[in-house]
Amino acid sequence: MKDGKFDLKTFLDNIELYISAVLFIALTVLLFANVFCRYALKHSFAWVEEVATIAFVWMIWFAMSAAVTKRKHLRIDFILEMVPFKVKKAMLVISNLVFAAFDIYLLYIVMTIIGRLGNSQTTLLRLPQQMVYSIIPIGLVLSVVRIAQDTIKLMHENEANLGASKPAMDLDECERIYLEKKAAREAAAVKGEVR
Repeated sequence: MKDGKFDLKTFLDNIELYISAVLFIALTVLLFANVFCRYALKHSFAWVEEVATIAFVWMIWFAMSAAVTKRKHLRIDFILEMVPFKVKKAMLVISNLVFAAFDIYLLYIVMTIIGRLGNSQTTLLRLPQQMVYSIIPIGLVLSVVRIAQDTIKLMHENEANLGASKPAMDLDECERIYLEKKAAREAAAVKGEVR
């Protein structure tokens, strides 16, 4: 939301993150409820384990795509800090192209495996295995799309922000806010003593 209004672009840029968060919350609630039922009510539901496993796998594949969007995917960048700007930009683009090529190769293999599942179903819920594993190609395609977007973004970045990702939590900013609030409390306490 921007200025209290729904922003479709921001929503679509973060859709994988939102889906992963919803799956994580659902997974947590479901497992907590099943543990409560097992110990408090002396009855648990067998299907919860199957649903939890499926939700966990789906959450991971959506989160993988979200990590690419936020530039939080696995990357060793200590060499990048030692090379000139143009070389760094070229290395980042090549890295993205290799990552995308690997995802496309993996997509081919996964689609072959999913095709071989036939009409098999999960043990308890009798869900089609092809539906359960369909998240893998979806996650790979989303990841390739996000890699393409990131590569285009890289092409237009300057030296100051090339390949930079915003930290999930800026600890320096948190410390600055804490110190400001602490100073304000101390100033208020001093004013209270003066009166």
